[in-house]
Amino acid sequence: MRVLIAFSDTGGGHRAAANNLRDALQRRSEHIAVRLVDPYAMSGRWPFDQLSAAYPRVINGASWLWRSGFRLTNSRGLTACAHALAWPALRPTFAALHEDGVPDVIVSTHPLLTSPLRRAFRDVPLAVVVTDLVSGHASWYYRKADLVITPTSEARRQALAFGVASARAIEVGLPVAPSFVHQRGEQQVLARQLGWSVERPTVVLIGGGDGVGPLEQIAEAIDGAALPCDLAIVTGRNAPLAERLRARTWTGCVHIYDFVNTLGLMLRAASALVTKAGPGTICEAFAAGCPLVLYGAIPGQESGNVQLVRESGGGVWAPSAEAVTNALRAWFVGDEATTQRARAAQAALAAARPFAADEIAERIVGLANARALSR
Repeated sequence: MRVLIAFSDTGGGHRAAANNLRDALQRRSEHIAVRLVDPYAMSGRWPFDQLSAAYPRVINGASWLWRSGFRLTNSRGLTACAHALAWPALRPTFAALHEDGVPDVIVSTHPLLTSPLRRAFRDVPLAVVVTDLVSGHASWYYRKADLVITPTSEARRQALAFGVASARAIEVGLPVAPSFVHQRGEQQVLARQLGWSVERPTVVLIGGGDGVGPLEQIAEAIDGAALPCDLAIVTGRNAPLAERLRARTWTGCVHIYDFVNTLGLMLRAASALVTKAGPGTICEAFAAGCPLVLYGAIPGQESGNVQLVRESGGGVWAPSAEAVTNALRAWFVGDEATTQRARAAQAALAAARPFAADEIAERIVGLANARALSR
């Protein structure tokens, strides 16, 4: 069986979902061949080949522009118009994908790739794996897809509102890697493995794969608050930030990391995670049983994630460096701190869908098998 998974590196979540689905499919059978492609990067055409580099700059420096674009284009009609205008420039790239071989099933983990994939592969089963938890853009909910797989009931309701047939819209969860799945009694063992203290809890601070957001200010505030915890900062691909942080003199124990492949171990060993409201990070923290402090959300697609986390009980909203330190103080200082933090960790675990990747893989294989039977 041949599976084509298309993603785009605009944020880390689309690639992560694609990687996790590939791994789940290959765990299922050695006879499943999976090909991952980033058509925008392959295109060599402006502006598509610049999207991955432009995304963190816009989010960091011009979030108002992103918010405006999201609101102006968030309709089925405008989405279809944008796809039609982009198709002439993208046609050669998708034609080349077709010439490389027709797969048995196609998976899209990016909303703007689904329509051109359908144009290029008209008769191949197509599944969309939605990676936005609540307030996703209209372009996710493509009515000509054979399956629209949503991470939450809220996202499924959006799919139905945008015209996806009920039988084609299913709620499964967001695919996360097995390395994030919590195991009872492992926290101190993993802390030793990472070189962290086993006497003091560690808080992880991240800003997604691109290291976006006010990480430096938040790190400075946490360190200055002299809380009874250590700090592990993951800067992702933001090399200048990592360099500045390493040059600082810290009051407490602060670990600085670049892009890591051990984030699953880190979240399972940590006592709290401070992050923006990225959907993949939220689901990974839930799977790890790591309570969340959310300091920011990308306007549009991440706005609904804040309410989801708060209502789950697995995290809090703290939209400033001062609010972050106050939230951590409530979890680490005082007679009730340990109980409150444990309650949030249990709520995070209760909200988790740790095996969604395997269930989605089963659905994808089912699509391919149904096509083979119909032939």
